[in-house]
Amino acid sequence: MNIPSGSAYCPRAIQSALKECLADTPVVVITGPRQSGKTTLAKEMLKNLEGGIYHTLDDDNILAVAEADPVGFLRQQQHLQQQKQSANQGHPGPIVIDEIQRAPALIRTIKLLVDENRRPGAFLLTGSADLMTLPTLADSLAGRAEWITLYPFSRAERYAHTQAHPAVPDIIAQLLRPEWESEWQPDRESTLDYEQVQELILQGGYPDAITRPPARRSRWHKAYSDAIIRRDIKEVFQLQKLDEMGQLLKILATLSSETLNYASLGTAIKMDSKSVQKYVSALENLYLVKRIPGWHRNELKRAVKQPKIHFVDTGLLCATRGITASHLAGDPNLMSALMETWVGSELLKAMAVSEQDAQLFHYRDRSQREVDFILEGHHNQAVGIEVKAGMTVKKNMFAALEMLLEAGAIQKGIVIYNGDKVLPFSDRLLAVPAGCLF
Repeated sequence: MNIPSGSAYCPRAIQSALKECLADTPVVVITGPRQSGKTTLAKEMLKNLEGGIYHTLDDDNILAVAEADPVGFLRQQQHLQQQKQSANQGHPGPIVIDEIQRAPALIRTIKLLVDENRRPGAFLLTGSADLMTLPTLADSLAGRAEWITLYPFSRAERYAHTQAHPAVPDIIAQLLRPEWESEWQPDRESTLDYEQVQELILQGGYPDAITRPPARRSRWHKAYSDAIIRRDIKEVFQLQKLDEMGQLLKILATLSSETLNYASLGTAIKMDSKSVQKYVSALENLYLVKRIPGWHRNELKRAVKQPKIHFVDTGLLCATRGITASHLAGDPNLMSALMETWVGSELLKAMAVSEQDAQLFHYRDRSQREVDFILEGHHNQAVGIEVKAGMTVKKNMFAALEMLLEAGAIQKGIVIYNGDKVLPFSDRLLAVPAGCLF
């Protein structure tokens, strides 16, 4: 199933962009969920950069030193970096600080050092929380840093790894082009059958999870979410109701692909709606869940703005809900919401590596007409994306997409399904097998 082996490094689609950032920007920040591969990627980058230095703040001894004297700690690293550079007579590699969110005071010191010398590629930071949301950190690095998000493996990255590392296609640019992508044709190598899509959903994309057998994988996912709740929620966001957070995550797992109602969530875990929003935001900033906002334009006056919630990783979603392959075999209806979340996750991963800026929305109106995803680019470019778990496409599956086309709100509509044929339903409506796109 296109799984990277435990010993071989699997190149990430973001690597070329990361190299470009290090070449012209003083500070590069890789954010993303824990265990998504940030440390592995940072160490891989250091292999080709002389004089680089690596430290992780997951080491409590290093953390204690960095917190006690951030200026002294970083100046010492700069001195060591200069010594390495002199010995190797090359361009100095970056100082890598892993899990920077554990010592926010270092950010202010990095700002000071960068202002003294704005050398490109001076610092490479990683963080398992969205640092743009942490107070003062984003402001401290404004104009000095570039931010990159590393999600767990996408299906496209895993497939590319089995093909001797070819380039991962820019799916977002393909979707937003005026004409349909002619390469979207099934072939024996890339096509996914229904059982393979199920297996990809159950595995998710975390590197340490996808190589494990199902029972061990489920244990890994549960230990992973417990560790984040017990540690990061408390350390990074100073939230104390950890039991309620665990309950909230389980409830959100049952709601993945549905619209959010904070009042109902609050009732379920005995918490007021404002507190629920704060806790959901914390889970989102740790990349466990993603809120997809409702999409509306002037021509769509009946649109609902309520966000949908999706898990970022379907393997974690299935483990949290206790869903196994036997459950999917016994209840095919489970696949509908799971596949929608999987497509949403693949789109988020594709957006993180795309050269084209885009935003992801969902559409729903007061008449209950829905489109699972709206991908919006520049100049009001927009494509509607419907997800169907079945292997057969019917004309009525395009009804909401046709309505948005007629209103002039989108330029194209696509149905992603589990069949094996690319089927044009009009010059602007297309059905595409999941394996052709991802």
